[in-house]
Amino acid sequence: MNHDRFLRHRNLVVFIALLFVSFILMGVSQTRVTIRFKSITYGVLYPFHFAGVKIITATGDFFASIKNNRQLKEELAQARQKIEKYERTQRDFEEIKKENERLRRLIGIQSEMSYETVIAEVVAKSPQNYYKTLIVNRGRESGIKKYMPVVAYQNDLKCLIGKVVDVQRFSSRVQPLMEQSSYTGAMLKESRYSGILQGQSPISDYCLLQYIDRRAQMNFGEIVVTSGMGGVFPKGIDIGEIVSVSKKKYGIFQEAMVRPFVDFSRLEEVYIIVKSVTEDTIKLFEEQ
Repeated sequence: MNHDRFLRHRNLVVFIALLFVSFILMGVSQTRVTIRFKSITYGVLYPFHFAGVKIITATGDFFASIKNNRQLKEELAQARQKIEKYERTQRDFEEIKKENERLRRLIGIQSEMSYETVIAEVVAKSPQNYYKTLIVNRGRESGIKKYMPVVAYQNDLKCLIGKVVDVQRFSSRVQPLMEQSSYTGAMLKESRYSGILQGQSPISDYCLLQYIDRRAQMNFGEIVVTSGMGGVFPKGIDIGEIVSVSKKKYGIFQEAMVRPFVDFSRLEEVYIIVKSVTEDTIKLFEEQ
């Protein structure tokens, strides 16, 4: 009796349990919630996948940054080279511009001269006499001959430099008027008294004007020009100015120290006057 009652109760419990499970499955099916193995697997592996992607991305970015850095360095080096090239080109342009202006000025001055000249560039200066002996880049090929006069323009003033004393095919040596062995016919520009201008020692920047008539009035700052005597230098070329006068108690002459106008330390170009010197004059120079 009891056994039958137990079986009936058990069957009822099983029926109710099955009915409950059926209701649960029907509810789950209606809400369409499904649990898949793939989703579970992805959920488990996602953190590792995320970390891996981050590591790979970071590594790629690192190597890309190295490559970009190398490219930036190369581009910077190329940019610096271009800037240096531009600066060199700019400097060359400025130098060419100055050279053209200088040449135009030289040619303009040459066209204003009353005698034929050859423009020559000073290419060397002798250190033995404090750079006062000059070598110029014109010689026999340019029609240059011995004892031709040499002048220059400084501070808008035509100044006497000296004369050619040695001629080669493409170069010539110029003896400045300050050399001791240099003699130049000179005169006072105002009073027209004439004398001889002689160079002094190599370390001196002055010349001595000798054999000036005692009656001549010589003053500080008076201009001395070439007299044209001797057949070498044209008349009236500026030489310099008087800085001191010496008049002895006795004698018929007086003398003065003359400072040449030309500054040899910044002399770059000269004009060689194409002027023939007579044979007699050459002999006189050779005998000195």
